[in-house]
Amino acid sequence: MYPKSSLFCAALSLLAACAAPRNVEVGPYTVSVIEKNVWHIQDFNRSNPAGEAFDEGGNKTHFNNCSDIYLIVGEQEALVIDLSNPITWADNAPESLRAIISERAAGKPVTVTFTHSHGDHTGMLPAMLDTPGVRFALPQADFARFADRIPEERREWIREGKVFDLGGLQVETIAVPGHTPGSVAYLLLGHDCLFTGDAIGSGHGVWIFNEDGFYSYVSAVPHLMETLRERGVNEKRLQIYGGHYWQRDWLSLPRGGEMGWNYLDEMKRLLDLMESGEARTKNSGLDHPLLDTYFPYGDAIVVWNAAQAETYRKHYAEPFVYRDADVVFRRIDDHTWEGNGHLVYNESIYVLEGDEKALVIDAGTHVPHLDKAVAALTGKPVIMALTHGHGDHIGGIGCFPEVWIHPADTALIAGGRNAYPGTIRYLQDGQVIDLGGRQVQVLHTPGHTSGSVTFFDNDRHVGFSGDAFGSTNLLLFAGTLKGLVEVNTRTLAYMQQHGITKLYPGHYHGDNPETAQRLQDEIRMAREVLSGKRKGQVNEGNPQLNRFVFDYGVHIRYRDPEALK
Repeated sequence: MYPKSSLFCAALSLLAACAAPRNVEVGPYTVSVIEKNVWHIQDFNRSNPAGEAFDEGGNKTHFNNCSDIYLIVGEQEALVIDLSNPITWADNAPESLRAIISERAAGKPVTVTFTHSHGDHTGMLPAMLDTPGVRFALPQADFARFADRIPEERREWIREGKVFDLGGLQVETIAVPGHTPGSVAYLLLGHDCLFTGDAIGSGHGVWIFNEDGFYSYVSAVPHLMETLRERGVNEKRLQIYGGHYWQRDWLSLPRGGEMGWNYLDEMKRLLDLMESGEARTKNSGLDHPLLDTYFPYGDAIVVWNAAQAETYRKHYAEPFVYRDADVVFRRIDDHTWEGNGHLVYNESIYVLEGDEKALVIDAGTHVPHLDKAVAALTGKPVIMALTHGHGDHIGGIGCFPEVWIHPADTALIAGGRNAYPGTIRYLQDGQVIDLGGRQVQVLHTPGHTSGSVTFFDNDRHVGFSGDAFGSTNLLLFAGTLKGLVEVNTRTLAYMQQHGITKLYPGHYHGDNPETAQRLQDEIRMAREVLSGKRKGQVNEGNPQLNRFVFDYGVHIRYRDPEALK
């Protein structure tokens, strides 16, 4: 599979002459053994050491941002994780890397995968593309735009949950977005060994480049920890290998130790402090406009932009109070909380507590332990109710023995392989749910679905509307524009009668509460389309909702001609 070069033969002789040495130099690379059949390959040697050096005046005299490759060889196949920096300081880098992998793979098929798409982890891709027979497994979220660089017949797209069965050794892919949208880690199952690239940093911090990255990261770290627990990882024995091993000089590790569970705990705590605005800060000194600040806690460091961090924190007027791998909750008031999932644009969950009971409104996309999250907020018995039956609002109902939904949406949770197994009860227009000292009234607001409802807490002058009015993107799957005018007009009258000041929508992002003005704007747009004054635009790629109008900060997407009747 690999051509035998003179360098390859020299490497074989060197390795045979040395009885399993700690470090072996092969060209510009240094190879060490992590455990049997698992190797660590770093792009440095004695002539170009890893890391930084400074003179007496503090001036940097040497820098090699050494990057890491990991090689795992099973009984049947070999897996390479990452491909280091593009090495230009040595002429024999491609041959050296091929020799290192070939000697250890011993003729077994080789697959190359990546933790993320940055150039300091994909730099030697050309060397492996030039190697016949090597295949590439690419995390799709990061590599879709690079697809044309790798022949289609030699690549496969992978997502979280992909397991590489190498024969006697299995490696599972875990999504850890934040540093990049598609960052992943690889767990060597049964060996308490995790390879993370830059997903959690290697000692000098994990770099976050924008608000979307941080939003992903605050859930990615607890998700990683939960997944490791589910896979039976021994927290005391966990060893984490990052993407820049030389950065360990900033870590307070025992001699010979690696990053472990304590580091993940500190990173999770740091994210909580950042979200609540309590994290310490320090100027990073980095020559990068987006990475001006260190946020440290213990060994964990997030490197980000101070202004972006403050803007992110102010998106929500409500303070952060709880997080697990699937949901973040913030406090609206002492007895009302708003939670966001992470899979479908901040899909929202609300918890309303009375003197005797608590009402949970909606259940996110994938929140399998929603009951535990709710229990962390209130100890009252829980009523689980839905604004409608779409998948991004029902993902946590399975942990509740019964659920309330409008009968027109029953089919959305009652049928199919994933049908809700508990008792289904029916919400009715005008129904009042008594929580003890707190009453919530139900208003039927169809259009997005036939059974969409809005819940009103009249004493607090707020409502909880799901997707009935769009969260800035109204999808009329089950309604007409005439019906939208009727529903909004009726809802406006109710809001005016009871002094409702705002509605918390089904995809709340802190800055998009719905008001009476939003409902009025939708009425105006719908009437203009019906009268011919406003023309709908083609909604590309969605034959079910083939037209849309946009104004006043909201889309209305509808089916033409059915919605015009």
